[in-house]
Amino acid sequence: MRRDFSTGPLRLAPRPADWLGLTPDLYYLRTAPPSLNGIPGKLEVAYRYPLAGHVRLAAGRMPDTAPQPTSASSQLIYDLQVVVTRPTAARFGLRAGSRVTISTPLNMSLSGNVTPGTSVRLRLDITGIIEPADPGSSFWKADPLLPAPSLDRVGGSATWEGAVIADPGEMHMVQQLFGPNGLFIQWELPAGATGPLGQTRALYDQVNQITNQTPALTGYLAPMANALSATIGLVQPLAAFIQASDDVNVLLWIVYASLAMAGLVTLLLAARMMTFRRSAELALRQARGASFWQVFWLGTRGAAVVCVPAAMLAWVAAVWLVPDTAPAGPAAWWPGVVTLALAAAGPGAAAAWQYRQPRRAAARRRRRLPRMVFEVTACAAAIGGITVFRTQPGAGDLYASVTPVLVAIPAVIVALRLYQLVLRGLARASARQRGVIGFVGLSRAAQTPVALVLPVMTLVLALTAASFTGMVRAAVVRGEIAASWQATGADVVVAFPGQLGISPSAVRAIAAVPGVEHAASAVVMPLTIADDRDPVTAIIVAPASYAALVASTEGFSPVRPALLTRTHGQGATPVLASPQAAAYLGGRSGTIAAQGSFPALRVRVTGELRSTPALPAGRAFIVLPMSAIRGVSEPPPVNLMLLTGPAIDMTRLNAAVQTTMPGGPPTITTRSFALEGLTEAPLQQGTFLMFTLAIGLAAALALAVLLFGLALGSADREKTAARLATMGLTEGQRARLVALEVLPSIAAWAMAAAACASALPRLMAPAIDLSVFTHTQAPVPLASDLASFVLPLAMLLAITTIALAYEIRSGRARGAAAMRI
Repeated sequence: MRRDFSTGPLRLAPRPADWLGLTPDLYYLRTAPPSLNGIPGKLEVAYRYPLAGHVRLAAGRMPDTAPQPTSASSQLIYDLQVVVTRPTAARFGLRAGSRVTISTPLNMSLSGNVTPGTSVRLRLDITGIIEPADPGSSFWKADPLLPAPSLDRVGGSATWEGAVIADPGEMHMVQQLFGPNGLFIQWELPAGATGPLGQTRALYDQVNQITNQTPALTGYLAPMANALSATIGLVQPLAAFIQASDDVNVLLWIVYASLAMAGLVTLLLAARMMTFRRSAELALRQARGASFWQVFWLGTRGAAVVCVPAAMLAWVAAVWLVPDTAPAGPAAWWPGVVTLALAAAGPGAAAAWQYRQPRRAAARRRRRLPRMVFEVTACAAAIGGITVFRTQPGAGDLYASVTPVLVAIPAVIVALRLYQLVLRGLARASARQRGVIGFVGLSRAAQTPVALVLPVMTLVLALTAASFTGMVRAAVVRGEIAASWQATGADVVVAFPGQLGISPSAVRAIAAVPGVEHAASAVVMPLTIADDRDPVTAIIVAPASYAALVASTEGFSPVRPALLTRTHGQGATPVLASPQAAAYLGGRSGTIAAQGSFPALRVRVTGELRSTPALPAGRAFIVLPMSAIRGVSEPPPVNLMLLTGPAIDMTRLNAAVQTTMPGGPPTITTRSFALEGLTEAPLQQGTFLMFTLAIGLAAALALAVLLFGLALGSADREKTAARLATMGLTEGQRARLVALEVLPSIAAWAMAAAACASALPRLMAPAIDLSVFTHTQAPVPLASDLASFVLPLAMLLAITTIALAYEIRSGRARGAAAMRI
């Protein structure tokens, strides 16, 4: 059996973790112990093998093999030695040495071994008290009655249910006493906690096949194959995880594509920079007769010497940081191989392109037409991809999934066109001025629009990717906060559905807990408005306190206390109703018959509420004032308290509840717990970690490109400044010249990135569903996140300022030397 379940990604735990269980039906105790307070009790005699390693003996001894039945007058007594857990022993009043008798199993009374006229009794001998060795293991989780008893409520009656464990040597006795009818046989093979990563779908296919196929049995076990089924608790979690993972992958793919394009452009820019730095050497080699391929090989060889060892170090670092995630197939290797090939061959290609044979003069005259055609085609392709992404969300189309890249393409083209147009106009205007700095700086900035294409494209893509991840993260945080309010209705909810309810002293004590800013008590009960309608939930509140509490929550319809105040002369109780309840009442008014402790009322709908904190799950409800039940001889008790406050002292709250509500433990629900369940989900935490890494990588790429761009033009700027210095250029004029040449390009990409960041929510919102993070059907709207855009932009501007200041300062000595030469 273990071999059949270990043929794929699924790995089973070591063999000692396996166990076998026989679980019969529950049987009533012949005499209920006093500890049950008059409530009937049932016990389940469970058989487990092995017990060693799963239980610890706390008192008494472990049971021996069951003795043979004994006869007493006309009775046949079966004794079965068992052990119980501490909670079960406490509830049923048991200790080591106790004996309890349960009702006779049907299998025993019908047994042919019993002489007619002889009664059969089954007596359980408690030999010891045990504790779970590992309460979280499947041994104790498979049967909820095994670790502790529970109170089963059916209708108006209640029954205490518990379980005892028979000795491993009593397997045949358990089958003889309780089987075969009603005996559930179970083999538990726990799954291993470790296994290969990244094979979720393969694991789901394997466990799905195991649960759906008929086990292959041979020999004398073959006839029972159809009655044998395998269940795995991983099926539903894996299915939900795969669905959520597919939805999240759409977002991650958008981020990956944007960063990949930014990385590609960064490689091209680095290749161009390396070629520029080696321009003198390459020109000399070409003058000596180097061919096209020799120039290409020269550039490629120099880059490969650095890139290949760097790629090997990156691979080792990745395997070391994330073990057991080595690429499993060729498809997982190609991104890294392509990146290495581009990094190594990029400088060679750039060198060969730069030193190719001169084109014909006619080809140079037609240079403007291809650029315009290329720009129009690129814009049309970007608009088409964005349209496909909006109209076919989740289609998985590679072209349409890179929407941030597609948004950046028109922004960059328009920015470069406007950049050149504006700067040329400013240069012509500055030519009429007396100074030379403005004209020279603006003219030089306007003459290099093509050189700005790669830096601007990379910077815009990097900032767009950072803006997108920040936008999604902020939207998810807002959606999770809204979902936590809709799940609980308040920061803390104290519910007591019992007949005693919450006493007035308990209400006052709970409202006085430190940290509580608003408190409202309510009576929540079902009402039948009409025989042919579903029940409506009545919420009876004090209007002023309830309205103040609703105002301190988020996402619920506001309550106006004046609408719940009785209007003189009308003779009807004002109520606020949900749209469905208002329809049940005939729109404006109606009559509710007396039901239990609720009096007969004629009500008038004074307003509608889409939702309310006392019933966050929705359904039909009406909100009534406390005056509606005033004067009733036995009014229904308060059974719900809603509390709001950012720092409610839960320790004091629990103490107040235990002190003032001795009738039983209420249900306390906190919004922080609901929010924690959303924010700490593994899938979300992994996604947000990837978002954080993506923002860091985008910032690093933008910084690298920015420094590359400054370095590419630094030598040319230094030559220009040296020439002007021989004509009397001062240091202040040099600084203004550098600023006028560099800052316009920075302003161009900043405006292009800002345009992309503001357009992303409007363009991508229809195709992105973030409800996978909130586990609700409510939409999670996208909105621009200024922090994710402004902070990287400010950082880049600060670094640019520092780099330019360093360039100006370090160029003084070189400028002086140039003047002397």
